[in-house]
Amino acid sequence: MREIVIPRHGPPEVFEERDVEDRRLSPNDVRIRVEAAGVNFADLMGRVGLYPDAPPLPYAPGYEVSGTVEEVGAKADPALVPGTRVLAVTRFYGYAEKVRVPTWAVAPIPDALSFPAAAALPVNYLTAFLALIHVGNARAGERVLVHGGAGGVGLAVLDLARPLGI
Repeated sequence: MREIVIPRHGPPEVFEERDVEDRRLSPNDVRIRVEAAGVNFADLMGRVGLYPDAPPLPYAPGYEVSGTVEEVGAKADPALVPGTRVLAVTRFYGYAEKVRVPTWAVAPIPDALSFPAAAALPVNYLTAFLALIHVGNARAGERVLVHGGAGGVGLAVLDLARPLGI
């Protein structure tokens, strides 16, 4: 399997493509053939050495992907059969041909949603949901101030707030 890895911190030219072994599935895992991977601020900060949560070098960045289920563990969600179109949160190692993720981190996507669009959803929308609803406790009838509604998370907050009447 091929991955794009960060072998050392630096400019975009430090990325390397490497062959690695497929990671072994646990009973609750799903293997996804990646069609698209999101590129996020965390990936960029990790590349230059400024992301404190990044794994030790070398590692493959990538927090979110979309693709097709290729293999499932014995106790995986029965709805996630091989061939299912999905998006997933990977928390690193998403810049790869295939990823192994737990079934709780995977969601089916409709045929009408392209793989690139699906791969751009998880980080922005989960961050927006957690900030707006979970942490911010926003409720219908309230107002929300969005600083920077032009970025991915800001746009997701606006998308989520509108149907709530916020």
